[in-house]
Amino acid sequence: YLEAGESVTYELRLWLDINTPNSEQGNSYQSKIALNGSQIPTGGPVLADNMIPVIYNEEKGKWVTTTDKDNQWYNYDKQEWANAITVRENIREEYKAGRKEFDADSDDILQMWVWIPRYSYTIKSEDGTHYYGKKEEGRSDNPSVSLPGEIDVKFVSTSTKEDGSAQYTGYVPNGWYTPPGFTFGDKELPGIWIGKFETGYLGANTTTEAQHDTEDPNKVIIKPNVYSWRAIRLSTLELVSMGITKVDNIYGFDQSTYDSHATKNSEWALISYLTQSQYGKYGNPLYTGENKQVYMNNYNGWLTGRSSGQGTASSTAEEGYAYDDLVDRGEGQGYAGAGASTTGNITGIYDINGGTWEYMMGVLEKRSGYTQRTNSGYKGMLTDGSEFTENAREWPSEKYYDIYTATDTTMACNGKPCKGHALNEVAGWYGDSPWMVDAIASWLVRGGNHDDTTSGIFSFGRAGEAGAVGVRISFRIVLTPNN
Repeated sequence: YLEAGESVTYELRLWLDINTPNSEQGNSYQSKIALNGSQIPTGGPVLADNMIPVIYNEEKGKWVTTTDKDNQWYNYDKQEWANAITVRENIREEYKAGRKEFDADSDDILQMWVWIPRYSYTIKSEDGTHYYGKKEEGRSDNPSVSLPGEIDVKFVSTSTKEDGSAQYTGYVPNGWYTPPGFTFGDKELPGIWIGKFETGYLGANTTTEAQHDTEDPNKVIIKPNVYSWRAIRLSTLELVSMGITKVDNIYGFDQSTYDSHATKNSEWALISYLTQSQYGKYGNPLYTGENKQVYMNNYNGWLTGRSSGQGTASSTAEEGYAYDDLVDRGEGQGYAGAGASTTGNITGIYDINGGTWEYMMGVLEKRSGYTQRTNSGYKGMLTDGSEFTENAREWPSEKYYDIYTATDTTMACNGKPCKGHALNEVAGWYGDSPWMVDAIASWLVRGGNHDDTTSGIFSFGRAGEAGAVGVRISFRIVLTPNN
């Protein structure tokens, strides 16, 4: 039964009869609207210049280039998220021509990206008190902080910006809320591209070679089996992230059509809510119980896209299954390697649990850092109340970072909880660490390390490095359309 003002949208499917011409028999037809708006709104992912759509051929174990018209490019109902790549200039036209097979760790590949489409979300309470998500069919116990349930998600267009409670009880989802990560300055975004893996350092052959506090954006590489770029100051990594779309970049981007920057905390939140929905790993039927959590990258050599899979226990194993491991372990465990993605299959985002902590552009009261030597590099207040000014960098536009006003997550957004930031709403889910920034450690980090049992997609912490160089901290890059 629907109450006044409520509505339900149904999926419609077209069946072709025996008299349909042969020329049409091989085509696939898919509605753009379904229950709760499950298909991406008309338009789909917005490709940047020289960004090439790709799909994975499981039979061949290869990626294949395609076009944005390919109806196999993505299917979020089946937890298949849209992927795209950038490649070296000398072979770019060959890849753009289509149906080019390749391995993701090939020298040709510079970056891999995954599209997060615009959506609204709401979190259900099964007992009327605790909002731990919706209980899936067949589950006997109610969702809990240690084993949460499904987050309801519906895809929406840029004309929709909902401001509900982000919570509901009862049978019909309501209280819809559109996360702030889909608003960039004065623009409402149809979605964002986010690095499929932690950012690596191009040309690094050891963990030590991947530790650089350099401003060179042409050293960015985003793909599996590369060493995470660590030991880089926060203001420097923001310059690097912004630089990949600027003039003379090697990736083929045009800054007039796309913006690049280091991940904001509100953008990390977009990944986490979608992952815990029917469209992410939580909705993947290969996984049950605690295996619905994104598996940890527990490889202690700082390589991207690795995991030993099977549950949430931490390990410092020297070997881990690669990101493209697709051997079903059964008993609700799914894949060990691909289980470490946000979809539980190869189309998701990796290194989101473990690997290494990742700096977020999220800060308490626009503080610079801890001391004159341990800080982000931005001009601003330090822990003792003094100002960091010597050789300090000016802050970028406010659209590039999130400001928090309190150390209590229930009051961190101007005296209120921060809806859509994956803080108080999901604090402690799956046992992930919930440590908010403070005056000493004023910058947020997410995801956790490979040897930390409290790592996870909902894990957040305060960086003891306070924005300074940290050998256990990396970063991730986001692309947003400018038009």
